[in-house]
Amino acid sequence: MLMKKIFTIIAALATLSATAQEFTVIEEQPNTHISGFVSNRFWDNWEIQGGAGMSFMLGTGSKIGKAYQGVGYGAVGKWVHPVFGMRFAAEGGKINYLNTANSKVNTSFLFLHPDMMINLSNWIGGYREWRVYDAILTGGAGIAFTSLNEKSTRQTEFAASVGMQNRFNVSSAVSIDLTVNYTLARANLFPQPTIKSPRFNALNFYVGVTYRFNKRNFNRVGATDEEVAAMLAFIAEKEEKIGEITAENNKLLRINAEQERQLNKATVKISEYSKEIVNENKQIEQLENPVQAANAQEAIATDNYDEILFYLYGYGILSADNKARLDLLAEHIKKCSSDRVFRIEGFADPQTGSEKYNMRLAAKRARTAYDYLISKGVDESKIEWKSGGTTNLPFKHKEQNRVVVIF
Repeated sequence: MLMKKIFTIIAALATLSATAQEFTVIEEQPNTHISGFVSNRFWDNWEIQGGAGMSFMLGTGSKIGKAYQGVGYGAVGKWVHPVFGMRFAAEGGKINYLNTANSKVNTSFLFLHPDMMINLSNWIGGYREWRVYDAILTGGAGIAFTSLNEKSTRQTEFAASVGMQNRFNVSSAVSIDLTVNYTLARANLFPQPTIKSPRFNALNFYVGVTYRFNKRNFNRVGATDEEVAAMLAFIAEKEEKIGEITAENNKLLRINAEQERQLNKATVKISEYSKEIVNENKQIEQLENPVQAANAQEAIATDNYDEILFYLYGYGILSADNKARLDLLAEHIKKCSSDRVFRIEGFADPQTGSEKYNMRLAAKRARTAYDYLISKGVDESKIEWKSGGTTNLPFKHKEQNRVVVIF
């Protein structure tokens, strides 16, 4: 009985150490500049923009004080990543320039274009859910129109735009924007030829507002600060338990050593008895051994064996440690009575991922354990599996439920 206790404690120490080691891996954070983010849903991270400002025509011979007019813009965009996004923008208003007759020409202007958006602050400084200032590079191309109100002089040309938007965030939803961008097109876009410019050049300055709606932040892959804190608390608790078990194990080892010493003394004394007494003892021992063997077999058959397999975030494959545990469990199941059926149930952490994804992940974890036991020669009639998903979780902390429980 004492040796059985010692072996049980050693097994518990190994299990707790492996569990603490596995959870420690979760503390590592991924690269937070480009990689390490879960793709958002379609309706997440949308925004609308609008503003007004001045447009300056460059290279037309106009003096800078006479070469500007009021313009405005509007855009609808979506961020697919903390660094990368896209938008559809419209810019328009009045522009003026000097024609070949050195006369000032006023004309209406409209530019429709899709843009790529790159958040340089998140790229260079790493993603933060709240930042006072964001520097956003924009660039795209589309169709520009001039002289909108007069069909006879209306011009249409392919044009390109590049700019920098400086966002000053008032809240998680609203920011004040200072934007400068440059528009380039062929000179054909002018309703009347210009004195100097071989192309259409516009430098635009805007003051605007951006409103972000629906989900406004991004989920990271791996553990959050709250998850790390919970895991560290869990590990500390298990390490304390390991210390207590280690002390108890050392105490039992000392007792066992003393018992072995006493047993050796008794063995020496027994050897001094007569041959007749020794033979009688051997006959008694032969009678006792079948009973002891039967008791041992019955203990194995009636043992309520439990096993827990822990997984890392998003993983459904078996680690080397889990395979080693299943190897031992397979031998145990084979020795159990035929009417004993072991149940394999998989779970997933409800705090990350959608419910549908977690059900699939939990099912994959349970099925993988099931298939592994079958491959080790376990009869299919002695095991069954199911996905528990994120309901009836076995552990108090939700983030601890990335497990398969076998009972």
